[in-house]
Amino acid sequence: MNSDAHILVVDDNENNRFMLLQHLRKLGFRRISEAGDGSVALQLIADAVPDLILLDVVMPNIDGIAVLEAIRSGGHLAAIPVIMVSALDDIDIAVRCIELGAEDYLTKPIQMQVLRARIATVLEKRRLRELELEFLTHLDPDTRLPNRQALLERVTRLLVARRHFALVVLSCRNHDSIALGASERDASQRLRALNDRIQSSRLTTDIVACVGDGTLAWLLPDVQADHLLLREVELLLNEGAAQGAESNEAMHDYTAAIATGPPADPSEGAAELLRLATSEAMRISPDTNERVLIADPAWRIGARRALLLLREVEQALAGDQLRLHFQPIINIADNSVVGAEALIRWQHPVQGLLAPGAFLPAVEHSPLMDSIDAWVVAAALRALRSWSDRLPDEFRLHVNVTAHGLTSGRMIELIEQAASGALRKHLTIELTERIHVVDMPSCVGALQHLRGLGIQVALDDFGTGFSSLSHISLLPCDLLKIDRSFVTLVDSDPKRRRLLASLVGMARALDLGVVVEGVEREEEMAVLREMVPLQVQGYLTGRPMPEAGLLALLR
Repeated sequence: MNSDAHILVVDDNENNRFMLLQHLRKLGFRRISEAGDGSVALQLIADAVPDLILLDVVMPNIDGIAVLEAIRSGGHLAAIPVIMVSALDDIDIAVRCIELGAEDYLTKPIQMQVLRARIATVLEKRRLRELELEFLTHLDPDTRLPNRQALLERVTRLLVARRHFALVVLSCRNHDSIALGASERDASQRLRALNDRIQSSRLTTDIVACVGDGTLAWLLPDVQADHLLLREVELLLNEGAAQGAESNEAMHDYTAAIATGPPADPSEGAAELLRLATSEAMRISPDTNERVLIADPAWRIGARRALLLLREVEQALAGDQLRLHFQPIINIADNSVVGAEALIRWQHPVQGLLAPGAFLPAVEHSPLMDSIDAWVVAAALRALRSWSDRLPDEFRLHVNVTAHGLTSGRMIELIEQAASGALRKHLTIELTERIHVVDMPSCVGALQHLRGLGIQVALDDFGTGFSSLSHISLLPCDLLKIDRSFVTLVDSDPKRRRLLASLVGMARALDLGVVVEGVEREEEMAVLREMVPLQVQGYLTGRPMPEAGLLALLR
């Protein structure tokens, strides 16, 4: 029972009021008002609406029944629960009170247990009615989805918290025609089907609301509006259109716009963001192939370019335009080639050979990255098999993989199948530390499995990104690759030289091999020669080259 409820006791008999107040206080109620006649009661109700009224029937001037009639005709006051209290055990009066909307009719003297039960029941019914009303005020009656008000409240919460979010508005270009040609029920079913697809997507969803005829708004917390989100929304609509061809859902009629928050102007609220995204979604011309855009012009151009690049890379993967180049790894003691790192390149049909920095940033956080990782591993292992009869025993081909690729299981299976026992001694798998390892136990298990196969494991880019000394103890590895940021200007900066020497010394203390990356100048190499044994990699000792160049170097 809600002891915070405000209860008004109305009775012209002071003793009766005193007894009721005593009963209520014993039941735990503290917010209690009292009135000695009907006119005072109506004034108190107008000033502060109570949660429950205990109303005497027989009073001078304005009796309880007249007060009850006034309350029930009082607009917003009509929902106040009223329990009638009377010394008259008259069935006709009781029926009249119930017909006027009283919750109950109690006869005096009132037993405290009965009063407690009646009040508890009435307050619980009021609470449930309020919940139902709250639910209905946040619900679209046609689609049974949250409505505009529910969405605006959720967006406002994110704005107050200054959290990043994306607000996607999906609008049907010819909703009215579809509704006339079929029915409003069919149009609502189409929106519910779109909601189901949104809810089953891999993106985190806060709320999907119906904000207008044929229009849904989709709120994604902690999401930036970029080309990857643009692609996900396009895929959602395209998949819906493909299904619609069979189920007549006409998803090709939908367009979408993405607004981002929080806005640069703090005065812009939830309603302004929703209006922006809605107007942008509705202005997309049906004569163009564009179906999704970012509402903020500052984001739009860059995201659209990145999305086009992502599509091109997807086509390049399918069209056999990707290549592997190999950068030699040198033993600094005798300048022998002891390995090479496989590095991806894109043989662009117009722009020529592109380095990974020109295209990988557009795909590295998309599902396409897993396919590219698999292509690199498969191509590297094919090359390794073709070289097997001419490789020095100490040669190892280094191949980069991401932690996500390792933990998916697909990569391990690919390596096991493509790398026979004889080839495994020539293979090093490099795990980059620039990407955060989300599932550390699975990653550790995958690396242990690789080492059990006789494959060397290297920790790439050590000292950058998410790296820490704890990674060396957590991730089983045989080799550290020290990032080039520790090598640049090492000849002229004593602090940098000491730092590099400490990293090399730590690796040796842990019985780990060392490859120093990014060696580009003779002065840097002179410093490294003081730290032998080391392996080095960089433009000074060999730029990335095609397969023929590496084989010539090995010969």
